[in-house]
Amino acid sequence: MMKKVGLSIMLAAFVLISSAQDVLTIADDNISLKEFKNVFYKNNHNADISEDYLNEYMELFVKFKLKVREAQELGLDTMTSYVNELDGYRKQLAKPYLKNEEFDENMLTEAYERISFDVNASHILIAVDEKATDDEVKVAEQKAITIKKDILDGKLSFGDAAKQNSDDKSAVSNSGELGFFTAFMMVYDFETAAYTTKIGEISNPVRTKYGFHLVKVNDKRKAVGQVKVAHIMFKTGQGADENKLNQAKEKINKALQLLNKGEDFADVAERFSEDRSTAVKGGELPAFGVGKMVPEFENNAFELKNIGDISVPFRTEYGWHIIKLIEKEEMPSFDELKVELKRKIERDSRGDLSKKALYKKLNDIYKVINKPAVYTSFRKGAANSVATGTFEKLNNNKTLVTIDGMSVSVNKFSEYILAYQSLGSDIDDMYIDFVNEELLAYEESKLEEKYPDYKALLQEYREGILLFDLTNKKVWAKAVEDTLGLQAFYDANKSNYTWGKRLDATIYSCIDLTTAKKVKREIYKKNRGTITNADILVKINKDDALSLQIESNKFVKGANKNVDAIKWKTGISKDIVLENGSYIIIDVHEVLESGAKELSESRGKVISDYQTALENDWIASLKAKYAVTIHTEVLHSLVK
Repeated sequence: MMKKVGLSIMLAAFVLISSAQDVLTIADDNISLKEFKNVFYKNNHNADISEDYLNEYMELFVKFKLKVREAQELGLDTMTSYVNELDGYRKQLAKPYLKNEEFDENMLTEAYERISFDVNASHILIAVDEKATDDEVKVAEQKAITIKKDILDGKLSFGDAAKQNSDDKSAVSNSGELGFFTAFMMVYDFETAAYTTKIGEISNPVRTKYGFHLVKVNDKRKAVGQVKVAHIMFKTGQGADENKLNQAKEKINKALQLLNKGEDFADVAERFSEDRSTAVKGGELPAFGVGKMVPEFENNAFELKNIGDISVPFRTEYGWHIIKLIEKEEMPSFDELKVELKRKIERDSRGDLSKKALYKKLNDIYKVINKPAVYTSFRKGAANSVATGTFEKLNNNKTLVTIDGMSVSVNKFSEYILAYQSLGSDIDDMYIDFVNEELLAYEESKLEEKYPDYKALLQEYREGILLFDLTNKKVWAKAVEDTLGLQAFYDANKSNYTWGKRLDATIYSCIDLTTAKKVKREIYKKNRGTITNADILVKINKDDALSLQIESNKFVKGANKNVDAIKWKTGISKDIVLENGSYIIIDVHEVLESGAKELSESRGKVISDYQTALENDWIASLKAKYAVTIHTEVLHSLVK
């Protein structure tokens, strides 16, 4: 038994030692096997790992690390531009880690459950400003309570109560009715009341940024998804007289008669519909879901069951309509909507709830100790100036709050106020926001310690930015901007940039035999110097712009299959007949023998080769500057 225990301890020790092994040393920097593995396996998921393969990869890794070391030696990682760029990336990379995951998942699930149903509700709004006094808020809330009691006591209907009391002006005409809606269409607290109140019941007063609401739920149904319809419309407009209404109704009935006789819906819409923006498209409207159209239009659209079904004529505030169902799309699955729902949650007021949940989570993790006496003293002298937006920094190094033992001074809060104060700012609200921001910043500073994958990713960005900046300076930009160096490199390596045998020729692509015959006659005129290719093109394409196409160039072997197919000698080639019945005529001006390319003719390739040469020389100088030791045994332990 003792032997087994001793062996276990030895094995555990071996694991610890091997995990801490270094695979590479550059000067005084040791790169661990763990770091190398993180990079290697990220880029080699399914590769057959051999010693040769590892050696090749290590050579690339060494070059990478040498450049990073040089950038650090040059102090590039201390430059303001680098620090700012890295900070931007750091904040983006940190976002997925700065969340209350449990809360967010629950919010995501709730959102999908809600959009799976549509709610039909009415409401009464008692308006009250977000910054109203406590007394004003109490008065508004009590008014809403009284209205609800009157409705429940049967003194008046909900609709009448809405007309008489609601600060939503539309209630005068719609009795507070909102029709069907789904999640994300209302502010979150209102939405919650609508989804949690039973059909036929009235919610307790619900506070939103607009005031207090009484929400009566009229109906709930399974989500109807999206539809795409076409419509024929005859306008009446709001407040139309009886004569106007009758005229529009008569027109829509005549349109229905045409449809019943078998005429195409799109044709009727195009000819007669008074919604001219859609008439030109056969009456077709963009796809829409619940709450996007006026209720009458929406209800008729969603009642159509089968593709091609046509509604009876119906009236909206805009006129008389007939609609035809073109497409119907059921509610997508949770997985299909997950990404979109996350985006909506972030943009919605739910995003604020998510932040509050995160702050609460962090408060539970880190001990936050406020100093009430210090804050009260500071507040006494600063509250008025903060409210008027005239606060000036006070020199006060006293500790205002501690986060996990870390002291945050009054001075730091002062700096926060200076950055964000405005007329009407509330110092207590600003203090809460300040502490939350400090708490978030503290958590962000701990991310590398808490999450190895975040640490590795941030390291990639650190080194990547350094690598790009220095490589651009030493290689990429230099190869383009160093004209003298480029010329010298070209002169020294001119034999690498040569033309093979080429054909100086013009290709005439003719649409048919008749065109080819005409073109041939014109080519002879051109060769006698009486006309140009431009003249030929205008003449031949007078009636059809596609009859003739002309291309002049110096062609190497392989550049054009038709050029490759003819005999390489001067003069007009035999016609080449293509499978589509078109004809190719090639006029060979000169056969050019092999020769050197000018720098201008091979600039792209020369620049590329010069960059490679610059990098090789640079790497050689770095290897001479920094001693490189590859720990081969450790490296080859990865062989599979």
